[in-house]
Amino acid sequence: MPDLKSPRIVQVTINVADLAESITFYRAAFDAVFNEEISSFQFGAWPSEDFFLLTVAHELNEHGKHDGPAGVSRFGLLVDDVDAAHRRAVDAGAIEVSPPADKLWKPRSSCVADPSGNRINLYQG
Repeated sequence: MPDLKSPRIVQVTINVADLAESITFYRAAFDAVFNEEISSFQFGAWPSEDFFLLTVAHELNEHGKHDGPAGVSRFGLLVDDVDAAHRRAVDAGAIEVSPPADKLWKPRSSCVADPSGNRINLYQG
């Protein structure tokens, strides 16, 4: 029997109000590379354990709705330095939801909201 790994999330879809603003924000805050062909920010290279797609729904379908999730999304990113990543995201236009803090039950973390209101949890790697 083949050795099967546990499933790992490799794609999340978020709604964005302004694609250009989102591209600018994610590039400035996280060095994310936007692939227009698949409407996604790509983190890491395929195939690797670092690979992850943050897909953006920004155009309305024939029913006048986004093909993305209803409302805003929330996702987490593992970063080398939570304080530096949090500061960089805020400097790039994020709204602080919760400042970097230590918790007994999880690594140092914080939360920011992107320009479209999507929540980004930042976790110390």
